[in-house]
Amino acid sequence: MGMEGPEGAAAVGSRERAIPVDGRRRLVDLGGALLLAQALATSIERLMAARRDKLGFDDAYMFLRYAHNIRHGLGFSWNLDGVHTYGPTSLLWSFCVLLLSYLPTDPRTQLLLGSWVCSIAAVIAMAWAVSANAQSGWLRRPLPTLALIAVPLFASTHFQGDQFNGMETMLASALCAVFFGLCLLWRAGRAAPALVGGVGILLFLARPESGLVTVLLPALVGRMPGETSGLEEPDSQARPSLRGFLEIYGVFCAGVLIELVLCRLYFGTPFPLSVHMKGGDAYRGYADVWYPSLMLIAFLGVLQLFVAALVLLCRRRDLLLVLSGLVPAALVFAYLGTVTQIMGFDSRYYVPYAPLLVVPTLLVLDRWLASPPAESEAWPGHTLRNRGVLAASLLMFFFLFHSQAVQRGFRLLEHGHHVEYDPAQLNIAATAPLPSYEWQPMMRAMTDGLIAPLPSGVTVAATEVGYLGERASRINIIDLAGLNDTEIALHGFQMSRFLERKPDLIWMPNTSYTYQRGVIFSDPALLAEYDVYADAGNYGIAIRKDSPFRAAIERQFRIFWAKLYPGYDPADYLVRSASWSGRASSVRNP
Repeated sequence: MGMEGPEGAAAVGSRERAIPVDGRRRLVDLGGALLLAQALATSIERLMAARRDKLGFDDAYMFLRYAHNIRHGLGFSWNLDGVHTYGPTSLLWSFCVLLLSYLPTDPRTQLLLGSWVCSIAAVIAMAWAVSANAQSGWLRRPLPTLALIAVPLFASTHFQGDQFNGMETMLASALCAVFFGLCLLWRAGRAAPALVGGVGILLFLARPESGLVTVLLPALVGRMPGETSGLEEPDSQARPSLRGFLEIYGVFCAGVLIELVLCRLYFGTPFPLSVHMKGGDAYRGYADVWYPSLMLIAFLGVLQLFVAALVLLCRRRDLLLVLSGLVPAALVFAYLGTVTQIMGFDSRYYVPYAPLLVVPTLLVLDRWLASPPAESEAWPGHTLRNRGVLAASLLMFFFLFHSQAVQRGFRLLEHGHHVEYDPAQLNIAATAPLPSYEWQPMMRAMTDGLIAPLPSGVTVAATEVGYLGERASRINIIDLAGLNDTEIALHGFQMSRFLERKPDLIWMPNTSYTYQRGVIFSDPALLAEYDVYADAGNYGIAIRKDSPFRAAIERQFRIFWAKLYPGYDPADYLVRSASWSGRASSVRNP
């Protein structure tokens, strides 16, 4: 017999209400799966297109040179002398690239696949950090959570650029998401403190400045009320014990200390060489200006939907959760504003910390889904209106930010001027300059047409050494930018000590290095020891007169010249004398 009366009607109504909820969830899962499939298909299409780029992100090739030398028994070294060199900022990515180097494909594809797979892992890690700590039935489900993260990120051209740059960017982003998720689980009593500290060490090895995140995030999360997850037991509402904090920081600090000591013993310096070069006055007179504020705004533009959602949805009870991500991110970004962000395309220095905004934003949304505000908590109409206006204004700002005029305004506000040094005056017979080529074609021409065919053991000096270093693996390379040269990084560039190293061929520094170029060209010993060809290879080429490889270098140089400069006589560009005023000028930023 069927149930009658109020009880039976209530039960029937309950079943009728339950079925549509399940149906809606199935529809949400299906919609999430379709959106994910579309986002993944777009990403794969972009991967195939990136493979057609013959050069791509030059710095990424440096990791492959280290991997090549490790595989040939030279240890973690840049050159064939086997001297250990702490060139890579990311030790963890260096060992990942070592594994990638065994893939039976070309070096470009090895790097692309590595960073692309890590980008997928980063999105999955962010989704896991949200769903593992979610309270609602909606965001505990993986498909809708993945879709909410993957679709806007994969649609961003900046994020796409970092997906395929071959650098540690996406590896660090994945580890940052895992670390955030584990911190929240530890707060809920569902993750071991030692595991949290261990992942913090991996994040530090991926991006050293992330140590700020590892130190601050557990302390901030530990102050949150015990409601980060809907799965904790009632007794988990108490704050974490002092022992838990000590275990996290003990594991992390011990790991960092061991890493620093081992690097000091192995490399002769506990810090990557880039720390010495990019944080001080090493790049004196560097003409290209990299704008941290512009790249930070571009990074926030990648996350603009999450920023807008946070403005709309954040309540007072969410402040500790949100600040636990934003405070460490703000301190890391402040530090990044103090360094020279050369090759910082697509905001790559900022993207590893995207989880610090994405994860709390979606957990704030999750709290709305799990527990809509009571009538007493409802916002007045003007609050919702004001928040909506602010969120819309932010989205409009990010839209307008693509305008060159707006970006120029920010550049002027950030720096306005920078210092450059007068170029050296070169006395040559020619009256017309050599043709100039774009950077990537010239990098390929110099590497594949001149340097890579030279005999093993030749020493070349240059500032553009990524692709060159990987392709010319039998050649010793002095990195004039100092990022892969312990002598220059620790002691500065000194012309006398540089010439004592007797490079067989010098590809003069990029024209952005105005001070270094002036010092090199104006030293009398340069013309006494080298034949210098002005503007060859865009920046100038010098061949050592008494090099044991001189015949081979000159033979290959003639081939290179005939291909790039037909109709021009090399003798007309041979430098007879050089002078340099050494004068610095304040130049308005472009």
